[in-house]
Amino acid sequence: MVNKKIYIILIVSLVVFFIVMFSLLGVKNIKEEQYSSTIIIGNSTVWTFSDKKWNNITYKSSLKNLSWEKYHVFSNKEYAGEYYLWHDDKWYVFDENKKAILLEGDLIAYSANSDLKLQSPSEKTVENFDYINYVLEKNDLSLSSKFTSIYKVDFDIDNDSTEEEFYIISNAFSMDFTPDKTFSIAFMVKEDTIYYLYKDVTDNKAFNGCKPYYNFFLDVNDDNKYELVLSCSKYSVIDQIDMLYEFNDNEFKILISNK
Repeated sequence: MVNKKIYIILIVSLVVFFIVMFSLLGVKNIKEEQYSSTIIIGNSTVWTFSDKKWNNITYKSSLKNLSWEKYHVFSNKEYAGEYYLWHDDKWYVFDENKKAILLEGDLIAYSANSDLKLQSPSEKTVENFDYINYVLEKNDLSLSSKFTSIYKVDFDIDNDSTEEEFYIISNAFSMDFTPDKTFSIAFMVKEDTIYYLYKDVTDNKAFNGCKPYYNFFLDVNDDNKYELVLSCSKYSVIDQIDMLYEFNDNEFKILISNK
């Protein structure tokens, strides 16, 4: 009789355990698998997200299939509204009446079956050089280095109610000085710890290198944690490199890139 009660208690405990685990994990996974979105960055990058996977869309036939869909459109990082996009050699913008709309500046657009959040960063002037000097020193670069790009962005990427500091330093494409080394470094500071996103240090060979910049932050699966797009431009090259980063387990990982 006692053994029977023990078996019943064990069975009930297991059932309760599986119900709780399904509620915590199963429902979450099912919900995540339902998220889908399309991200368009200029004329060089189209990413789709579905079944928790990212895909690069490059074939013309696949791009055509994404035409005449309604997208949330940004121009020069400012929200322009909802428009239809059509792709031929580039993306063209149309209103509800299929009348062409001319938008000046860089195009960013997305469509999603959820409330995808997208935010453009605000660049700030660097006033405290402690972290920059630390990174320069750790990478055997002169503390008196000159820059062609230097700024910071404050953004709470991991939803811990504290904004992290994102820095860009680069001397790529210098016109009025000739450094021995060409460098481009993107890094984040969180609780006085440096986390690198992008680092390229090479011997200077005219206009080599790639100058990075923080393009935008987005929450693609409604988990209140943001991914970010870091883009990188090469000299005299039209198409930029776009990389989507995730900050997880105290490191940055590239989820997808267009190159």
